[in-house]
Amino acid sequence: MSVQTPKAFGVTIMVAATLSLASCAGGNRPAPGEAQGVQRVTLTPAQSQLVESGVKQMVESQTTKLSAVTATQLPEKPGIHVCGFVSKNQPDGTPGPDQPFYLELRDVDGKPATERGQVGSDPSRLSKVNFVCRHNR
Repeated sequence: MSVQTPKAFGVTIMVAATLSLASCAGGNRPAPGEAQGVQRVTLTPAQSQLVESGVKQMVESQTTKLSAVTATQLPEKPGIHVCGFVSKNQPDGTPGPDQPFYLELRDVDGKPATERGQVGSDPSRLSKVNFVCRHNR
């Protein structure tokens, strides 16, 4: 029988806890991008233009550049969930940093319309964007 020092015992407990939590994390749930029924969507030119104008309104700038834009439809939610990054020019004209965004597209009277959305990288906004965009990765 071996005797462990308090420090070694603590390390053993930490390793065991980490392995236990790691095995629980996966569970039987699908990965975020593999949720059942999630469908990738290719935006029409009209939808793409609407997304761009909606994001411009949220960042209050006409000089924006969108990148890494993805769109998905979820079976339990109406509309199309669009996620990506936006950068706008700084006051001196240089490009600013990329900020994550999400925007919901819905049909209103047979035409696409923007609904809720969020832009930003501060913790509260980033948390919301990451939650909504978890299926778009």
